[in-house]
Amino acid sequence: MFSIRQLVQAAAVAALTLGTVAVHAHHSPAAWEITKRNSVTGVVKDASFRNPHGQITLAVTNEQGQTEEWRVETSAANLLRRRGWDFSKVTPGLKIRVVGHLNKEQPREIYIREIHFEDGTVFGDKGGNDAALD
Repeated sequence: MFSIRQLVQAAAVAALTLGTVAVHAHHSPAAWEITKRNSVTGVVKDASFRNPHGQITLAVTNEQGQTEEWRVETSAANLLRRRGWDFSKVTPGLKIRVVGHLNKEQPREIYIREIHFEDGTVFGDKGGNDAALD
């Protein structure tokens, strides 16, 4: 049997642990080059739209003809839905161009602002506030 004190301590440890995970998952824009936008074209390997951030993995052919894997970070799924994104359109095997901010510290990482599909459809935040990530 557990005492009240032990239960309270266990709850406090659990709350601190969960809070640490949430804080770690949502970060400042300091790692991203938010003063300019770049684009990367590749084939979707997988995509996961969730909160606080989603991720798309792209297979990108570099200038040497070799395939590199790029990590594309997205805003929260709830925010993207409100902006009209249809997640079912981002499927493995689809060629897309992403526009966003390169990561200053990690090569082949970009924080997405827009997705351009081959059929001309664009999801994104063209007039968004690049000084802040969302």
